[in-house]
Amino acid sequence: MAYQNTREPYDLSDGNYGEYCVKLKDFLAGENSLPHRPTHMVAEQIIRADAYILALDEFNAAETLSINASQVVKAAVKGVAAKLLWFKYVIPTLIIGPDTLVEEFGLGGEMPVEYAEIKNLGDEVCAHWDSRKLEPIFAPILADGDLLAGLLTSYDNAITGQNTAHNLYSAKSFAKNEAREAHNQISQEIFNWYRANYTDPQNEYWIKTPWGKSPGGSGEPEEPEEPEGVPFPGPMGLFKVSVVVGLSLTVEVILTKIIGCPRCVLEREQDGSGVWEYITEYNLDADEILPFRDRVPFPGIFHYRATPYNELGEPGISSEDTVEVT
Repeated sequence: MAYQNTREPYDLSDGNYGEYCVKLKDFLAGENSLPHRPTHMVAEQIIRADAYILALDEFNAAETLSINASQVVKAAVKGVAAKLLWFKYVIPTLIIGPDTLVEEFGLGGEMPVEYAEIKNLGDEVCAHWDSRKLEPIFAPILADGDLLAGLLTSYDNAITGQNTAHNLYSAKSFAKNEAREAHNQISQEIFNWYRANYTDPQNEYWIKTPWGKSPGGSGEPEEPEEPEGVPFPGPMGLFKVSVVVGLSLTVEVILTKIIGCPRCVLEREQDGSGVWEYITEYNLDADEILPFRDRVPFPGIFHYRATPYNELGEPGISSEDTVEVT
């Protein structure tokens, strides 16, 4: 959807917000910003707008790398799964008549579908294969059987690459959100400057600005709004995690403000691991708290926890949610 003039630019998508940054730059450089151009803020707006656009480009590039890395992992685990299935079918043919080779290799049950389970079974089969492959019975499949070790190495390398890409994605996501928040601040100050000079939101002048007119103006300054959010210690009024459709292994986290709470720490736990991993930290004093996208290392059930901290560093009541990533 193309960018349209709005009095709530913080609700725009990342891409449209970048267009808003450019429109605000052009507005401040043009005649329409006169006679009340805020010359003391123009240079800073340019710096912050350019910083956001750069951060957005780097985030988009990191997102593409992360998606590609997930596809590499997917291909690698398929290779391991296919070789395990090959072992399951070929081993019984090495002995004419009944035998227990399949069970000895740990392949007697259903083939796993979870990435971690496929990898674990692959390691077990590979270890058993290495201990027995020189027996004469395995001579017909020696060369093909040895390929499993290489496939497992490829999987390990793919996971390492995915983790590196995921870490870069998370860092660039944080940098993008920080840059957007910084521009939000200068953008709001500039808007307030013009609102001080054009108090009626229906004034025709607003048509010339990136914000446009707002209906229902009375000509009087707007009353300040009460701060939104629940008081410290919480928990949050809204804390929700969900799978992002169309992006592999990606979870979106939505949080809301807690009054009197400047920051919040987000953690993640893989179901059953008992270990909470630090993911990122939010600035809850920001005018807008943007959703955070987290790339998980593999499919499964994940628990998320958001813990607020007041200005003294004291923790509040945590909020938790769970999501299943397939």
